[in-house]
Amino acid sequence: MVGPDVVDELERFIAAEGLWRPDDLGALVARLAGEPDEVCRGLAADLSPLLARTLRGPVPVRLAADIEAVVYPRLWKLMEAVGDGLPEAEQRTRLAVLGGRLALLVSDDRP
Repeated sequence: MVGPDVVDELERFIAAEGLWRPDDLGALVARLAGEPDEVCRGLAADLSPLLARTLRGPVPVRLAADIEAVVYPRLWKLMEAVGDGLPEAEQRTRLAVLGGRLALLVSDDRP
């Protein structure tokens, strides 16, 4: 299960609006990918295409707004599941929703 230290890091990431800073997003993805927890590694895998997209160049304003409308609330839902002590299956479900919605946005993006 996702640990409280990861939740704290996600909170800091959101508060710092790190989503559009490739260094911050890259550091988060690397940290999550190195975690033993399956949910953390899944979150890293879901955020990796977004990192790749930000590295390609500026994200159009409309797309950025759509991505933020998915990522931030879904990260909060995942963090709430951890804070409420919900089972790992529920955490994975919330992660799957984030991953699916984000994948649609990033895959539809045209350079």
